[in-house]
Order: sequence, then C-alpha cells, then structure tokens
Amino acid sequence: MDTRSKSRRANSFQISVMGAGLVCLALLLAGLLVALWPHYYPKFPPPGVLGDPDVQCLAGWCPGPDARLLVMVMAAGGLGSIVHVAKSFSDFVGNERFMTSWIWWYVLKPFIGMIVAMLLYLFIRGGFLTVSATGDETNVNLHGLMGMAVLAGMFAKQATDKLGEVFDTLFRTRRAASDAKRKDVLENPVAYIIEAQPPIAGPHATYICLRGVGFARGVRVQVNGTGRETTLADSTRLAFQLLPGDVAQAGVLNVQVVNPPPGGGPSAPLMLAVGEAPAVVDDATVVPLRAPAPIEEEMAIYDHR
Repeated sequence: MDTRSKSRRANSFQISVMGAGLVCLALLLAGLLVALWPHYYPKFPPPGVLGDPDVQCLAGWCPGPDARLLVMVMAAGGLGSIVHVAKSFSDFVGNERFMTSWIWWYVLKPFIGMIVAMLLYLFIRGGFLTVSATGDETNVNLHGLMGMAVLAGMFAKQATDKLGEVFDTLFRTRRAASDAKRKDVLENPVAYIIEAQPPIAGPHATYICLRGVGFARGVRVQVNGTGRETTLADSTRLAFQLLPGDVAQAGVLNVQVVNPPPGGGPSAPLMLAVGEAPAVVDDATVVPLRAPAPIEEEMAIYDHR
C-alpha cells in the first residue's frame, strides 16, 4: 500500500492535460527549430524585414544570425528536456504513481532545459569553454551545436551539477553557506535497516516492524524483490505485511527498503528468518507505528510546503 494519500494522485483529467501539453510543446519547439534552420546552410540569412531578398522570416520576425542561433539552441534544449520529461511521465502514469505535487516539475523542466542549453551556448561562444565554436556565426557547426543543446536539455541536472563543481572550485569558501546549510534536502537518502521486530517471521507473525534510518515518504518494502504493503510512522519506523506464501515454509527472506526518487533507492538487505514464531508477541518488543504528535505535526507542515 502506498503511504501517500490516494487523493494526491493525479486524476485522469490532469494526466490527459499534462500529456497533451507535452505533445503540443514538443511539436511547437520542433516546428520552431525547423522554421529557423537556414535554408542554405551553412550560409545564414541576413537580418532585414519581411520581403527583403534572401531574408528568412518567421511570423514577421526576421532575426540576424546571432539571434537565430540563440533561439534555435533554446528550442533544442527544450526538446531534450521533453525527452527526459516524457519518459518519466510515462513511467509514473503507467505505474499509477503520478502525483499532483510533481506537476509543476514537469511543467518547468523544459524551460530549465532551455536556459541550461542557452547558458552552455553562451559559455562556448564567449570562449569560457574551449570548443571550436567561437568567431563568426557562419563558422559554427550547426549540427553539433544543436546536438549539444539537446543533450544539455536532456541531462540538465548533470549539466548544472558539473557547472556547480566548476564554480565550487573557482569560488571556494571556508564554510558552507546558504543552501548547503539547510536541513531539508531535496533528494531522498538511501535508507538503512537496523532491526526487525519480531526477528523471526512465521504464520502467526506476518506483521513486521522495521527500525532504521532515512525512511522517506513513499517508501516501499520489498521482500525477495517484490513490493509488500507498507505503513510509515516516521523516518525511523515502518511496518509491512508479509503474504501467506512468504511464511509457508521455514527459510530466509531478503528484505529491502526502497525510497522513491529523487535520490533514494534500495537499502542494504536484511535477512529475515522464517520459522515457528509465537502466536502472541510481547507488546514491549513491538515498535509502535503511530508517530508521536510532534512528528505528525512536522509531517503535516511538510505536506503544505
């Protein structure tokens, strides 16, 4: 069972609007890129006004080579981001896990790709990065430039991380400041399981409590690689329900805790023994699953950020 409320899942109307919007944006950017591509490449059309000979205009706009390249790079960067967004969107919709809280991420991602591609282009044209694309715009390899812009948009996170490394090296400070000091990180950690209660599962002990570190919202427990019904109390406690087939015979179960993206991933496995567990478990050995009031209040505040 997903620990997030089903009311936060996107409905069919929201999914349809998102899907149609991504398709329309992709067609718009692709059409813009084709319309601005020089008819007689590698010769670029000169700037001018509508009706001038050799001037290539778009909806009354007749840009010069520099403006044309800048818009084309941004369009290519947006198309690259749409490739990433469309793959993620189809994966989450197909698994019925598309949440309304992620809608703005999908809306803004193509524009982030445009800006990253534009910045990379400006760095190259300005000589900040050593690539043979400086000088007269007619000497620019347009195919290579568009390919670079698409990759910059598709891998915008990696591009911004790399630029962050560059500026961290150039402008290193003595102490971490600003965003580096915040406690609420954007990426989920990899969880770590400390122990299970009861330590031995059986036909009369199928409800298992786990104590550990780094349990995030949307966490799922996997038993032998298959998801199980999961209930999250807080970042250190959760419980899951074993299936009758899991405890049908004595043996060992491979238990992992998987935090959702961004970040996250599977934890190191915990080997849970299956045997003849007592029908009644001492209440003192079971970790309560209801989070204390301060934790519930903190989680409610987190939901409204």
